[in-house]
Amino acid sequence: MTQMPPAHQDNLDTGFIDAIAKREFILAWIIGLAYSTTQNYSALLAIVFEQSGHELAAIGLLLSLFAIPTLSATLLSALCAGRFGILPMARVAICLTAVGLGSLALTWFDFVGALISRLVQGAGVGFFLPMMMLYVQSRLTRARFVYLVTIFTATIPLASAIAPPLGEWTLAHWGARALFVQSMLPAVLALVLTFFLRAPAPLPSKPGLDLSGGLQRAFLMPFLAVMIGGALYGYLVSYLPNHLQARGIGLAAFFMPSTLALLLGRFIGMRFLQHMQPPHVVALGMALSALGYGVLALGESWPAALIAGFMLGGGNSVMFPVVSAWVSQGLEPHQRAAPQALASTAFYFGIYVMPLPQTFLVAHFGFTGAELILGLIALAMMGLLYLPQKDKTHV
Repeated sequence: MTQMPPAHQDNLDTGFIDAIAKREFILAWIIGLAYSTTQNYSALLAIVFEQSGHELAAIGLLLSLFAIPTLSATLLSALCAGRFGILPMARVAICLTAVGLGSLALTWFDFVGALISRLVQGAGVGFFLPMMMLYVQSRLTRARFVYLVTIFTATIPLASAIAPPLGEWTLAHWGARALFVQSMLPAVLALVLTFFLRAPAPLPSKPGLDLSGGLQRAFLMPFLAVMIGGALYGYLVSYLPNHLQARGIGLAAFFMPSTLALLLGRFIGMRFLQHMQPPHVVALGMALSALGYGVLALGESWPAALIAGFMLGGGNSVMFPVVSAWVSQGLEPHQRAAPQALASTAFYFGIYVMPLPQTFLVAHFGFTGAELILGLIALAMMGLLYLPQKDKTHV
C-alpha cells in the first residue's frame, strides 16, 4: 500500500483537505462574522418599528413575513448551489441582505415599504447559511468534522455581541437612518472577501427541486430540534430587547455574556462534547436554554439578565451546528445539499415564523409568561432527544 505523504497526513489529522483549506476556513469564518454582524442589526427592528408608530400586530407581521422569502430561498438552496455554484450564490445572498436591510433607511416608517425591504433581506438570509455551510464542509475531512463545523457557526451569534449594542448606540445618537446605513458596512467586507476563496468542486445539478435526500424519517428529530432551537433564539432577537428596555436593562447586559458563553461552548466545550451522541449534546443545550428562560422570566435586574444570557448562550452554542453536522455525518459531499437545505429551513422557520405566535404569547401572557412557556417547550424537547434515534444510514 502506498504510504501517504507526511504533509498530507498532517492536513487530514487537523481536519482540512489541504493546507490552503485551513486558510480558507479562517477566511470563511471572517466572512460569516461580517455577514452576521449586518444581519444581527435586525435585533433593533422591533424597537425601530415601535418608535415609528407601528402597532404590535404590524410589528409581528414585519418580523415574521420575512420567513416567506427566507424559507423559500433555503428550500431552493440545494438546486441553486448545483446550478449556479456555491460561491456565486453566497455573493448573491450577501448582496440581497445588505440591500434589504440598508433600504430600511428609506422605508422603516411605512408598512408596505418596510415589508418589501424585509422580503429582499429575507431572500438573502435564506441563501447564505446553506451556501456557507456547504462551502465550509467542502474544506473539511471527517476528522474533527463536528468540532470544526461548530467553530464556523460561532460567527453567527458572535455578531450578536457586536451589532445590538453598537446599533443601540447609533440609534440613540444618530437615529434609525444612520443605523440602517451602518448595518450595510460589514456585508460589504464579507462580499469582498469571498473573492479570495477557491471554488469547491461543482455539485451535481438536478432538474427541479430535489429534496429527497433530506426527506428521511431519521432526520425528523434533528429537524424538530433545530426548529425549536431557532424559535428559542428567535424570541431573543425579536422581543427580548423590548423586554430589557422595559426593565431599564441595557442590551449589553444580556448579549455580551450570551456571546461569551456561546464562544466558550463552541471553542472549548465542544472539545469535550464532540464525541457524545449529537442528540444528547443538543438535549444539553435545551436544558441550559430552559434554565436561562426561567431566570430571564423571574429575574428583573441586570445580574439576572447576565446569568440568563450566559445560560442561553451556552444552550444556543450547540443547537444549529451540532444538528448541521448530525445530518451530514456519513454522507458524501454531493449528498449533503438536501439535508442541509432542510435543516436550515427548519432553523429559519423557528427564528422567523415563530415570532408571529410569540407576538400573541406576549400580548396574552406578557413577556414573563412568554418566556416561561418557551422554557417549558425547551424542557419537552430535551426529553424527546433522549428517545432512541434511528441511524440515517440505514433508512
